[in-house]
Amino acid sequence: MSDIFLNSSALFSSPSFLKGVSRVVDLFGYLDSYNYKKSEKEADLEALKRDWSIIGIDIDDSIKKYAEEEGATTTTTSSIAR
Repeated sequence: MSDIFLNSSALFSSPSFLKGVSRVVDLFGYLDSYNYKKSEKEADLEALKRDWSIIGIDIDDSIKKYAEEEGATTTTTSSIAR
């Protein structure tokens, strides 16, 4: 999955340097742009997919970290017992 998809601000368009400079003179907000969806359901579905993908990544990272810690603990305990 791309990092863009997992970005929590995916409904906002990505700013560039030139857009930032032009906003200095944009007093009335004409340059504001958003990534609109066809319906609220589509936007909600995309947000839910993104949220659950991030949760899955967090769970995977936690499992890997736990396995590494358990492996280190088991190795340390095994070497002490010898």
